[in-house]
Amino acid sequence: MDAAERWDVIVVGAGAAGLFAALAARGGLAADGAFTPPASDPRVLLVDGEENPGRKILISGGGRCNVTNIRVSERDFTTAAPNVLKSILREFGTDAVQRFFEGRGVPFRCEQMGKLFPRSNKAGDVLDALLLAAQLAGVERRFGRPIETIESVAADEGGWRVDDAVARRVIVATGGRSVPQTGSTGFGYQLAQDLGHTLVPTVPALAALTGFARDDLAGVTLPAILTVVDENGRDLGRAAGSMLFTHRGVSGPVALDVAAAFERATADGRKPRVLADLWSLADRTGAFKRYLDDAKAPGACLPQAPRAMRPEDLEKTILDAAARGPKRQLGTRLAKRLPRRVIEALVPAAGTQLAQLTKSERRATATSLTALDLGVIATEGFAKAEVTAGGVPLAELQRRTLESRLAPGLHFCGEVCDVTGRLGGFNFQWAWSSGFVAGRACHEALAHG
Repeated sequence: MDAAERWDVIVVGAGAAGLFAALAARGGLAADGAFTPPASDPRVLLVDGEENPGRKILISGGGRCNVTNIRVSERDFTTAAPNVLKSILREFGTDAVQRFFEGRGVPFRCEQMGKLFPRSNKAGDVLDALLLAAQLAGVERRFGRPIETIESVAADEGGWRVDDAVARRVIVATGGRSVPQTGSTGFGYQLAQDLGHTLVPTVPALAALTGFARDDLAGVTLPAILTVVDENGRDLGRAAGSMLFTHRGVSGPVALDVAAAFERATADGRKPRVLADLWSLADRTGAFKRYLDDAKAPGACLPQAPRAMRPEDLEKTILDAAARGPKRQLGTRLAKRLPRRVIEALVPAAGTQLAQLTKSERRATATSLTALDLGVIATEGFAKAEVTAGGVPLAELQRRTLESRLAPGLHFCGEVCDVTGRLGGFNFQWAWSSGFVAGRACHEALAHG
């Protein structure tokens, strides 16, 4: 950047949130998703340390990019300020996201659990649409040079200095710490702390769990309710959806959705455990019934996770079955719901007739199938986590503009904020909504002097 180069707005970070923030700051993006290339100021510069930014977009959703969800509410997120989150989501909702991308030649298809993907199944189409829109909108770009400093300067010098450039307003969209090879350095968190913000400690989120390494179960997929409990058995987090046993532990949507709760509890010294109910969701009259016969397991969890069954309730079910068919084997009864490999691995008494089961065998069976301790010791960490939980508290940002209450003229959006969505397109929706709100706020502030 040339010395003393002046801009109206500098957006730091060219991921999903940053690209939308730049479009909105230029005035080219409306609240309903309509895109109109502006013809005049403000001058907006988009900077990123990566030569080819947007790599998280490219790798998301297995390279297909789950752009958003057809149904989004504040209940799909974890944050300390749900009411603020709710108002921001309303400013640019899922309908607006669809209108923008479809208007840019990227139509969507809706999959299980309301997940919206580009019809082409190519994440590159999403990124290309964003970059082309930024070009058409007149957003200037400076990529491939990591930002070293962002600091406040006198108003007559521009207001904010970003390395060798100055701007009246700056939007921080630097992302989190997850998948660092894509350029996520945590820079925005350090900046926020340096300015006096009280950072919510960051932990990996949407990451697989390690510890339950059973080769005899590796590769088995089944529906499950996972519950994170502390040393006193208190429920710290719960999710219900598809789970995959791996050679390292467990993965799948349900594992990813409880990862942050496990990491947070671990960081707090609460000695968490992850318990699995493998029985309840396989009920063909239950909450997961519509997905049981699908060829592919859903790539997201139920919006509201039911509580896991108590072991004593499954014990009673086994007793009732024994009364109706005492000579049937336990494994035969369990196979109505569970894969044979699961029964063979977890139920030593599978070959015993129902009427011959001892009380301890019934209890052991029920516990293994409704409160199985997965022996989780960690998640796969920031290296594999899809997002970062924690960050700048929404309470320390202006409700309508995401402007810092401590550093006027500086806005935060996207993953750097303390907002974490569950799996299913929700974190992208937060990126679009928050990026739009921050960018629009800059545009309006500049328009009014």
